[in-house]
Amino acid sequence: MTTEPVRTWESAEAAEVWRRSAARRARTVAAATDKMFEAARLRPGMRVLDLAAGTGDQALLAAQIVGPAGSVLATDISPSMLAVAEESARDAGLSNIETLVADASRVELPDEHFDAAICRFGLMFLPDLQAALERVHRALKQGARFAALVWSTEDRNPYISLQIDVVRAMGRVPSPPPSIVRTVVLGGSGQLEHALHSAGFGLVEVTAVPTPRDFASVDEAFEAMRSSSPAQGELTRAMSDQEREHYAAELKRRLASYVESDGRCILPGEALLGSGTK
Repeated sequence: MTTEPVRTWESAEAAEVWRRSAARRARTVAAATDKMFEAARLRPGMRVLDLAAGTGDQALLAAQIVGPAGSVLATDISPSMLAVAEESARDAGLSNIETLVADASRVELPDEHFDAAICRFGLMFLPDLQAALERVHRALKQGARFAALVWSTEDRNPYISLQIDVVRAMGRVPSPPPSIVRTVVLGGSGQLEHALHSAGFGLVEVTAVPTPRDFASVDEAFEAMRSSSPAQGELTRAMSDQEREHYAAELKRRLASYVESDGRCILPGEALLGSGTK
């Protein structure tokens, strides 16, 4: 991976941010993650590949499903992210998780080895998506399933779009585009389905999964945006202090339109679940 936005997610700082935000992230995507596991048809005893695993939240859950007779290989380009995954596995008493630092488009995997593969919100960050999917396809046994979650379009994910829209309105979108812009690149009609078909998968299905975010207040929503992802730093890094103040005020103003009568700020959201069979 050579693009600067992707490098943002490889740093030790990004891994720490991702570790701290694990609980909030789990609340947002728990239902979607369960659907991903169902689509991959995980069951005890399976060998599972987790592509672009990050800090391994979903790898740990998968390891619990497959049990001690099964195993999970969590791969990611970031050693720092996988170090967090390894620590979390030890803390959870899980010995059936292995990690592998590798570029998804170049990772060396044994042919027809895995019973299932998963990827949770990682495909959109891969510079060579097709090469990565083809490697996953080769590594799966005949009849095995691959299931992946990606974010849908900007208009269905205000948690993402509001941040981008404010920066656009200010004329301060960084170059190259920050990683938050890439989060929705596979959300367009037919894109994920086409990528899976092109890699050789059959019985491809893509379905929408709601991912609402519930915050106690506008301030809590803004703080989550500010502190739970390295993407916020990408958006505001080149801004002056005055511009950052304007950005914060305008973002909070736009968040206010999602406030309920009890003061909670509830943002709708949508992911796409894509799956296919080798």
